[in-house]
Amino acid sequence: MNWGSHMIRTDKEVELLVACSRPQVDSENSKRICVLLKEEMDWAWIIKAARTHGVMPLLYRHLKAACPGAVPPEIYLDLQKVYLLNTRRNLIIARELLGILTALRESGIEAVPFKGPALSLMAYGDITCRSFSDLDIMVAKDDVLLAKDVLISRGYRPQVSFTAKQERNILKNVCEYNFVRENPHLLVEIHWRFHTDYYSVPASDGIWSRLESINLEGLPVPSFSADDLVLVLCSHAARHEWAQLKFVSDFAGLISQQQIDWDQVVASAHKMGLLRILHINLFLAQDLLGAKLPMRMINEMGPDCSAKEMARNMSEKLFSGNNTNNKGGPIEKYLFWARTRERMRDRVRYLFFVGFKPTQVDYDEFPMPDFLYPFYWIIRPVRLLCKYRSRKRM
Repeated sequence: MNWGSHMIRTDKEVELLVACSRPQVDSENSKRICVLLKEEMDWAWIIKAARTHGVMPLLYRHLKAACPGAVPPEIYLDLQKVYLLNTRRNLIIARELLGILTALRESGIEAVPFKGPALSLMAYGDITCRSFSDLDIMVAKDDVLLAKDVLISRGYRPQVSFTAKQERNILKNVCEYNFVRENPHLLVEIHWRFHTDYYSVPASDGIWSRLESINLEGLPVPSFSADDLVLVLCSHAARHEWAQLKFVSDFAGLISQQQIDWDQVVASAHKMGLLRILHINLFLAQDLLGAKLPMRMINEMGPDCSAKEMARNMSEKLFSGNNTNNKGGPIEKYLFWARTRERMRDRVRYLFFVGFKPTQVDYDEFPMPDFLYPFYWIIRPVRLLCKYRSRKRM
């Protein structure tokens, strides 16, 4: 960490949690963990923070590898229990993913999982190192409703019921269709693009032509290329305002575990207007988690002072108890997103779409007959204004 005292609180608990959130175990980091464990730790805070930041499996993994005997026995046993329960659930979800992919393939649907088990394998080499509770699967837009039938045949149901007209509007305006199943509970998100128009992130050209294969439970499973996933993870973390340490860990793990064609990544980021977001992720991965970056990327991101400042701010918020992800009003969210984009046209486009284009939330809160659909473009700005004003009064 090279941002000094301005980066995050200097508490030993924070330093331990960050050290235990690195994607890979290494001897130098393990030695530092052992030194920290000689201090008296607030384990209640550490465990709560690890849950909040989605890094419980990594916390256990590093403590076990470094010096488990230095952890209070009751704490270590609790961490081990949580890790084993997470491992069991991850295996169940991974096997369900294989079943869904097989059923989709038998129906003639090409489907690619991302995040969840697939990301865990690509970023950590092990599906037990992440916590995930749902499945994200990408299909072609024309196959979404066919995929819906496949999931229904496997006991799933749409999370929200829509009319046929609303389904057509969803395919135009959003990027995912969610399905749930009980016993055991599982959410499956069928995607046909990575982002809605709100985030002004165009589709990556040729992403389907660059598919790779990973091994999941002994079976080959299609995956997006590591080069494409770099930008997927970058923009996903930005959408959530880097609110959890796991976003940085996933990104650092991917660029450490996989061979990345950085020239291709930079060219794609430039075309999509994501260079600053890429730089922010690189600063966070390097300075928080010690990711080793090629000199090509150090030279690339070095002059981007705005990205460095934003990365510093995100680091400060992570453990300050003042992380406002999903808590601010539309104005705060717009100003944040605008700062992450280097092109003015992306900022203007985002402002228009977030202010006027209907979302699934608008459909849910104000159900109307299909023929009144155009009124959602009026309802949305009014709803946002009322929501924002009510928050300001609180």
